[in-house]
Amino acid sequence: MKTALLTLLLAATGEDAGVLQKVYVQGSSVNLRKEPGKDAEVLVKAPIGTECTVTGTAAAEWMKVRCGDYEGYAAVALVAPEKPSVETLRAEAKNPMFTPEHREESALRAALLAPEDAELSKLLGELFFERNFRLLAGFKGTGATKRTFSNTCGWHEVGVCLRNAAAGFLRDVKVRAETRKDLFVVAVRDSENVTVYRGKYQLDPVTTKVKAEVLERSSFSRTPVMDKALFAGVEDVDFGNADIPFGYFVLDDASHALLNELPSAWALLRPGRQGLLSMPFNDCLKKPYLLEFHPDIHGRWLMLRETGPGGREAFWITSVSKRDNELELSLAETYGNDKTRMVFKLPEGRKDIGYLNDMAYTFKLHRYAEQHDNCKEGGP
Repeated sequence: MKTALLTLLLAATGEDAGVLQKVYVQGSSVNLRKEPGKDAEVLVKAPIGTECTVTGTAAAEWMKVRCGDYEGYAAVALVAPEKPSVETLRAEAKNPMFTPEHREESALRAALLAPEDAELSKLLGELFFERNFRLLAGFKGTGATKRTFSNTCGWHEVGVCLRNAAAGFLRDVKVRAETRKDLFVVAVRDSENVTVYRGKYQLDPVTTKVKAEVLERSSFSRTPVMDKALFAGVEDVDFGNADIPFGYFVLDDASHALLNELPSAWALLRPGRQGLLSMPFNDCLKKPYLLEFHPDIHGRWLMLRETGPGGREAFWITSVSKRDNELELSLAETYGNDKTRMVFKLPEGRKDIGYLNDMAYTFKLHRYAEQHDNCKEGGP
């Protein structure tokens, strides 16, 4: 096929042809390279539909062309003598006999040729998520560090719940989430890129809490066509003081591994009668005062600490290191630039009590006698 096309194109480039052969970019774009080869310097990216002139030959897979002010080598497979057709590409995108990858690429090429076509834009978005769900269905696992997160949905359906979880504490992002059975695909657009998370989830219908696991993550550069296809009509999520840029506070695999070993919730302990430890209990909220570790979809961890009536602190964990039986936590306040460090001493042996600095906590939330704070109007 490539040989036949190359022969056809070059037939009109000899001295007897009189007119240099015209070709058109067929792919969503083509790299015009300085030399014939995939590793050669890229002079310019020519978008689909660009008219170029054949000026010479090289290897079987490369052709020398001039596109506008640039002359270089283009892959033969990505150019052809005919202009690309929006309707032909639209038909390919709608044809279920083609693979999801082929259909999405055809929709992308058609949308690039006709960016004002709302139907093509919608179809491109649908095919994008279709392909990503297909990738999830065939996921075999990579052995990467497990990334889990959870969120309480309340009256929201799961897709909205996952969207809100992904948008939390972030500024200048748009988020779209789609679900299918127990699978999810979440796309997050920041100032430069679109990041895609693929994973699975479980919903507890009683507590409305969704527990999810990220299986794969990928990203690509923003373009106007994909912005329109994925995020047209998607409203910004208003989180008030959401002033954290996307990508901040994401922990490395080693830190995730250490934090994943911790129970997610710990109850505050204080000396009670006869020196025995007891668990202060918030009668207003019907729960003990907790120390909690919350991972999110982006790989950030939030530490919430209740120190008693009216005392609640929130920190982003920026790094974790382990020394002997202690975790050293570097922390940043949720809103603001203040930073601090705390040491969490882990329980030893079969014990259940750990210490964050000098405050005692247990992960066995029902083991100790409760020390109740009377619930008053406005709080404990």
